[in-house]
Amino acid sequence: KVNNKIKVREIQGTILFDAALSPDLWYPYLWMLGGNIIESRDGHPTKGAYWFPSYNGTEGVRAMEFIKEQANAGIKPENGDSKNLDEEFALKKFAIYLGGQWIPLWFPQAEQKISNFEEKIGFIPMFPVPNKGNQTITTMMGGWILSIPTVSENKELAWELITIMMEPRILAPWLAKYLYLPTQKPIGEGNYSTLFERTLPYSQEMLSLIQFGHGRPAIPEYPSMAEHIRQAINEVQYGIKEPKQALDDAAEKSAKILGW
Repeated sequence: KVNNKIKVREIQGTILFDAALSPDLWYPYLWMLGGNIIESRDGHPTKGAYWFPSYNGTEGVRAMEFIKEQANAGIKPENGDSKNLDEEFALKKFAIYLGGQWIPLWFPQAEQKISNFEEKIGFIPMFPVPNKGNQTITTMMGGWILSIPTVSENKELAWELITIMMEPRILAPWLAKYLYLPTQKPIGEGNYSTLFERTLPYSQEMLSLIQFGHGRPAIPEYPSMAEHIRQAINEVQYGIKEPKQALDDAAEKSAKILGW
């Protein structure tokens, strides 16, 4: 009934993602089923023990089958590289959306206020699960890498600037203003956490999810691997390949990138 009502208004129920961030939205399905993106394996031709793609294991296939099930149910991929899907959600182009804590920034100024936003927009603090029996909660955590180039002529000054920027008294108000989640325990668990209650809708629910966060592999080959996974996701959601074949083909390319 709900779907029929929103269809009349040309609103989609939800979407699949065809975007650079597609792998980030697939990983939680992989993790909640007990899988991983990579694993350490012995016998590398030059490095002894090194990383090997594991995302095409049983858990990965089950996670990708969930994408296929959604596509089979009529959920269509939307290209997030050619248009801003966060803004599309704010414009009510679809009813349910997988997004981050920054979403309120795309709504009109008046609707960004916590009381107004929480009255109009609901929040489910978890990803959809691939099967009813699975109750494991996982989520994707982002992050920053601040670095100093080796050619820098002012390394000490740059380091001093970074340390000042990372002080909770300076960083916390900035994070709260621009709807970022705390990146330090003293900010998320201490007195500074009250700042987020005044600016971030569903702040307590958001903060409670940090403990379940996972990260992407911090290895040089990861960007190429992410593109392989993105291609596999597209092949499945556009009906080009079956989940196992798409993931096996992607993992073969990833293994070569990793030097196997």
